[in-house]
Amino acid sequence: MPIQTSLSSDGSVFNFALSGSFDVNHSLQIQDLINTVPDTVRLIRIDMKNVTHLDTAIFSTLLLLYYDKNSSVNIEVFNCDKTLVQRLTLVGLNRLITIRMSPEASLKSVESDGMKKQDSDSK
Repeated sequence: MPIQTSLSSDGSVFNFALSGSFDVNHSLQIQDLINTVPDTVRLIRIDMKNVTHLDTAIFSTLLLLYYDKNSSVNIEVFNCDKTLVQRLTLVGLNRLITIRMSPEASLKSVESDGMKKQDSDSK
């Protein structure tokens, strides 16, 4: 899993762009990268758009990131599919970090909810 990182020009936002399959080995890589985040950073953003598979290592990685940086850094996970949003919410991570669904997943969710409503209205 390639992990791309970048730092905003003012040094306040650190970006992780993940892709491929996320497992415990990649969790360890991210934990190593967390130690390189400068003290000027106030927001860590994790882009999940190109992640094709996740295992439970994502939960421990996000918890470790939160507990390591929570006093001075906000954490945002974005471009999540609906399933990941549900899983992160189920374990309560939505109370610690910001979780944003991808625009595509949001659109699909709205469309499917609309279809469900139409189906129930026609009964």
